[in-house]
Amino acid sequence: MPPNSSIFALSIGAAVAATFVTTASAAQLPDGVYRCQMYAGNMMMHLGDIEIVGNTYRGPAFDGAYEGSYEYKLTDAGTINWGGPMGGFDSGGNTIVSSVLKRDGDRAAFDVTMQLESGNFSTVSCIPE
Repeated sequence: MPPNSSIFALSIGAAVAATFVTTASAAQLPDGVYRCQMYAGNMMMHLGDIEIVGNTYRGPAFDGAYEGSYEYKLTDAGTINWGGPMGGFDSGGNTIVSSVLKRDGDRAAFDVTMQLESGNFSTVSCIPE
């Protein structure tokens, strides 16, 4: 192996790693409808849809009758700060404790974890339709 080939391989590896880090930290939610669901025992429960358009969201809603449009912000740490209400996720004694970006295959998705009125925690996964 020529002496410079290992340096070249390391440089390519560093470039690929830097691209991945930049892409992950610059992640945005693509426009569309995200289906929010959670497991209850061995059943999947649909908890509504959230519509993302630009830097705004509507929902969650079960029937497409969204109540309003609110801004959201993505942080460099990969979390989402919702700028308005989140339906049943943050009402009736429930409180959102975190919203985190994730991947669903090659698509952006997110998890919303809430503390229920009972004090228990529950996580809802929202994936693009």
